Order: sequence, then C-alpha cells, then structure tokens
Amino acid sequence: MRLKATPDDFQVHEATDLRIRQRPGPYRVYLLEKVGWNTVDALGRIARAWGVPLSRFAYGGKKDRHARTSQYVTVADPRDLSLRAPGYTFRFLGYSDEPMGPDRILYNRFTLTIRELTPAEAERLQDGLRRVREQGFINYFDDQRFGSLDRERGFIAERLLQGRWEEALAIALTAVHPEESREAKARKRALRERWGQWAECLALSRTRFEREAFGILAAGGPFRAALARAPAEDRAMWAAAYQAYLWNQWVARLLGSRGWVGGWAPGRAGPYLFPGDLPPAAQAELARWVLPLPGRGMRVSDPGFREALLDLLAERGLALRDFQGPPPVPGVDLRAVPRPVRVLPEGMAVGEPEPDDRYPGKLKLTVSFQLPRAAYATMLIKAAAARPGLPREMWLPPA
Repeated sequence: MRLKATPDDFQVHEATDLRIRQRPGPYRVYLLEKVGWNTVDALGRIARAWGVPLSRFAYGGKKDRHARTSQYVTVADPRDLSLRAPGYTFRFLGYSDEPMGPDRILYNRFTLTIRELTPAEAERLQDGLRRVREQGFINYFDDQRFGSLDRERGFIAERLLQGRWEEALAIALTAVHPEESREAKARKRALRERWGQWAECLALSRTRFEREAFGILAAGGPFRAALARAPAEDRAMWAAAYQAYLWNQWVARLLGSRGWVGGWAPGRAGPYLFPGDLPPAAQAELARWVLPLPGRGMRVSDPGFREALLDLLAERGLALRDFQGPPPVPGVDLRAVPRPVRVLPEGMAVGEPEPDDRYPGKLKLTVSFQLPRAAYATMLIKAAAARPGLPREMWLPPA
C-alpha cells in the first residue's frame, strides 16, 4: 500500500467561516494553492518577494508539502500581494475584518488515492474504510507531529519538564533528522562529538540558534538560557510533540483497559492501537470521550482516566504538578486543550478498485471525506488498514 506516490494522490482543501467581502477592510484575504511546498516556506517566499514581514500573514494550519492543497491566508497590508510562481499561486479574494486562524477552519476536504494494492489488500482496505465511515477512528496525532523526536534520546520537552537542561539542549542542537541536508547532518554529528568543548562548537556553528546558544555556553552561561535562543516555532513544536505523545499513549491505555483493541499500526513514537467492530454501547461511550492534552490547567474528573494518566506520567518520571507552573523555557507552553478521542468523517465516499496506472499489475483506490481541523487524514487510512491483533514489540521513546 502506498499513499502520496504523487502530490495529486493527496489533495486537501480548506473550508473557512471567514467573512470575505469586497468592501476594503483591515485584512486582505488570499487563497494559497500549492504543490511541493509547505505553508510556511511558501508564505516566506511571498513575504520576501513583496518586502512584507511574515508576521503580517495569518493562516489556519500548515498543509502538507507532499500534497496538492488550498487554504485561506489573511495579510495586514493594503497592497494586492497576488503572486504566481512555480508550485504555488497566491490569489486575492477580498477583505475581512478578522485575521485567519485555526479557529476559522470549518473542516478540511480530502481526496486520497491509495496505490500499489493487491486485490486482497484492496478488499481489506475497502472494508476498513467502510467501518471507519460508520464508526469513526481514533483521533491520534500522527507521525508528522513528532519531527523533533530523537529516537535515541527522546523528547526535548520531557527533558525540560524533568529539569534536565543540558540533555534537552543536546537533543535540540545535535539530533539528526532524515529530511535535513547532508551538510547539516555532518555538522550536527561534529557538534555532538565535540559537546562540552564550547569554543569549538561555536566555531562550527552555522545557524543563528547554534551561534547564540554556543556563544552563551562559551561565556559560561547556563543551558536553560541557551535553550531560550531556539526559534520560537521550534520551541512551540517541542511542546506540541510531547503533548501529542502523552495524549496518544493515554488514549491507547484506555482502549486497552476496556479490551477494545482490535488492530494496530506502527508509528514513529510508538504503535497506534485501534478498536475493531465495537457494539453500539461501546461506540456511544467512545464518542463521548474528550481528553485534554496534558498541560497547565488540565482537569480530569473520571477516576479511571486520571489513574491511567498518573501511571503514564510516573513511568516518564513526571507528575501532574510538573505541568502546572510557568513554561520551563519561554515558548514551551504546555496548555491543556480538549481533544475528542473519536472522529467521525463526513461526506465519505469510497471508490471501487481500479488498475493502478503508476504501478502495473497493482490496484488503486480513491476515497474522499471531510474532517474537522486538527484531525489527520493519514490516521484515518491507518485505522482502515490496521493490522489485526496487538504488536508484539514496538519501539517506545526512552524515558
């Protein structure tokens, strides 16, 4: 089974409740249509082309680079910034009194093509998609959320909550990720080999974060101050990745405690567990579950839910009190945000298997559906294609 063999195999289009009018207002509204670009890079290129600070651009979510996507963007600038370039168009639509943001997304509409299927795989996938259409799927955060995870050393935010500042900084500055350039990978390996020799690390530095962090350490400054020099977006992602991991693990434990696990899929930060065919009463109970991301201000009234979370945190060397204070580093703000455990797709249509024009001798299957914001289409496919039973052994991040 292959998803995203081409950008057109993964199409996502955003719907918004933003009130767009033709009478001039404080924000211009644009439609960003792109392929082969992530949202931030495309908007950064547009901002530089027009000489406008990127901070004046507002959007609802980051759309996949390996997809064909459209989304709404507002800009606090009176000029028409419409632009057409290879891989994206930025088209003026009208004006709005409010900026675009995540709360303005009504839903995302997906059209996916799954390729390189055998007849048996296509039949199983069809059955799984029909089950998901009727019963929904578990609203896990998918692997895209865990880009900052170091498989050898774990999560940066976990080390911050534990007060292990040097370990957190070492992961942030020396973790090697597959999507990085060869030069960046080599530099990070060299930094790790010379860790503790701060003057040498400073001489190797290329990014602003590296230069400022190693400059602080070379001058005898603290690790915590060096961590605060990381880009704001990176610090936010450290928090988001760890909260997503804890939430996923919490949900999986609750499913297991009720004997509701019928299948699984491998994941970058541990396996994803999925229910099989549940009786109506269990489906109704699952549909009512809403759990907060572990963070500041969280309230868990159900004793069973609370006990499962406490056990999970204890295994990671943490307690609820560790989440209640101010951010361990500015920008690493772990706030409790409610998230429904089950998602029911709307307007779902499952096609019939067809000959795969890209992989001769195989089949392809097309499916379309709507999902609320922050739900992952890739997780819907994982739920539909889940392997039966339970995983025997799966990697989990080191605590």
